[in-house]
Amino acid sequence: MKVNAIFGAGVAGKSYVVTRQRRLNCYYENRDDKDKSPIAVYGTPGMALAGAIGTNVGASVRGMIGNPNNLFAVVGGIFYQLNPNLSTFYSLPIGTNFGLVTLATNTNNVQVALVDGTSGYIFTAGALVPIVSAGFPNGAKTITFAAGFFVAEKPNSQQFQVSAAFDGTTWNPLAFASASQYSDFLLAVDNLVGNLLLFCGTHLEFWQNVGTTPQPYAPILSATVEYGIAAIFSRVHVDNSIIFLARSQQGGVKVCRIMGYQVTPISTPDLEAIFATFPTVADCVGLSYDTDKHPMAQLTFPSANRSFLYDCSTGIWSETQTGLTQNYAARHLGNLSTFFGGKQYIADSTSNNLYVPSATQFTDNGAVIKREIITRHQLKDFNLFSIGELYVDIETGVGLTSGQGSNPVVGMECSKDNGRTWLTQRTKTIGMQGQYNSSGQRLHFNRWGSSRVFTFRLCMTDPVKFALTAGATSEGVRAQ
Repeated sequence: MKVNAIFGAGVAGKSYVVTRQRRLNCYYENRDDKDKSPIAVYGTPGMALAGAIGTNVGASVRGMIGNPNNLFAVVGGIFYQLNPNLSTFYSLPIGTNFGLVTLATNTNNVQVALVDGTSGYIFTAGALVPIVSAGFPNGAKTITFAAGFFVAEKPNSQQFQVSAAFDGTTWNPLAFASASQYSDFLLAVDNLVGNLLLFCGTHLEFWQNVGTTPQPYAPILSATVEYGIAAIFSRVHVDNSIIFLARSQQGGVKVCRIMGYQVTPISTPDLEAIFATFPTVADCVGLSYDTDKHPMAQLTFPSANRSFLYDCSTGIWSETQTGLTQNYAARHLGNLSTFFGGKQYIADSTSNNLYVPSATQFTDNGAVIKREIITRHQLKDFNLFSIGELYVDIETGVGLTSGQGSNPVVGMECSKDNGRTWLTQRTKTIGMQGQYNSSGQRLHFNRWGSSRVFTFRLCMTDPVKFALTAGATSEGVRAQ
C-alpha cells in the first residue's frame, strides 16, 4: 500500500477541476518530528456555554472588551459591566438598540469609551455618560486608545479627532488631523503595538505619537499601503497582528495581515473568488481564539452565511460551521470575541450567550459540529487506474459512554468527476470507548473501481474527538 498525500491545503473556489479540497471544522498541525506523518488533522474546538450577558435572550451582543477583572459589553440597548463569574455590576442604557459597536479602554481601564455610530459614551466610576465635548465626532463607528489618547474617525471625511490625554470626556475641536495621503474617506481607527492605524477606503496609514499639540500624532509616510478596508468590523487582533478584510486599489477583496508595518495578503485566489460571489462583504465580522498553540482568526460573512478560519501557525485556511444544512455551507454561531479573566470568550451572533472554545467540547452548545475533509484529486498521469482500497489513519476508541457518539461513525464518499457528484456514502465505525486496535474499527474502504481521477470526501457528525494523520491507497494502472 502506497501512502499518498491525499490531504492538501487548497480551497474549492474558482474551479472544481483545479481543486475540490475542503476542510470543515478541522485544522492542520505540522509535526516537526514527523512521527507517523508530517501533519495531523484535528477538529476545531466546540463552544462550551459560559453564561449570558444580561437577561434579554432575544438581543445579541453588539460589542465587548475585557480586562483581567471586568468584561464590558453592549447587548441590545444596554451597556454592561460584569465580573469574572459573569455576574452584572452595572447595566446602563444607551441610545441605540441595533448594530455593532466599538469599545476601548484607557490606561488602567479607568475609562471605557463606546461609540455606536450615533453617539459616544464614557463609562467611569459606575456611571455611563454621553460625550458632549464640542470636538467629539458624533456618528463615529470605531474608537481606539493609542499611546495615551482616545481617537475616533469623523464620519464622511478624512479626519480623525483626538481626546485629551487619558480622558475620553474632553475633545478639543482643534485636536484633529487627516488621513490625507490619498483622497478617500477614513472609515475606521485601530492601534497595534502603540501605533495608530487609519483604515481608509483604498489605503491604510500608520501614525505615531510624536508629542505635538493640539494633537500628538504624525504619519509614518513610508509605511502607507494601498489596501483599504472592505468591512470595518472585520478587524481582529491575533498573534501580535491585525487581520482584516481588505480592498485593493483595483477593487478586489482579500484578507490581509498587518505585522509591524508590513501588510501582507493571506487569502488565496480561490478564497477571493468565493468572496466575489457574495452579495455583500461589508458586514464581515472577525473574532479570534487560541487552541493548542494555534492562534486562529475567524471571519464570518452574515449575508453570505459563511465562516472561514485562518490558522496563523500554518497559514492554512479552513471553514467553520455550526449545525447541519441542506446548503453547501452555513455560518458559525460565533460573532465577536475578547479576552477576559484569563479566558477567551466568544459571543453568539443571535443571543446574549457567551462561550469558551474548548478542545474537549464536541458540540457548539449542543448543536452538531460536522467535520468534513475533501481530498486532493488523485491522478496517475491522467491514465485510467483503479483504487482497490483506501485507508485513513484516524484515532479510534473515542466513543462516548451513551447516546449519540457511543459508537461513532465516519462516512466516506467518492467522486469520479472532480467532485461535482458523489457516489453513495459508505460508513465505518471508529470504535466504541476503548476499542483501539480491533481491525474491524479501522477505516478501510474497498473496491472503488476505475477512473482517471478520484476525489474522496470524509465526514463525521458524532460528538467525539476527531484526529487523523495520513491516507493510503492500493492502486493499479493501465494506460488508455
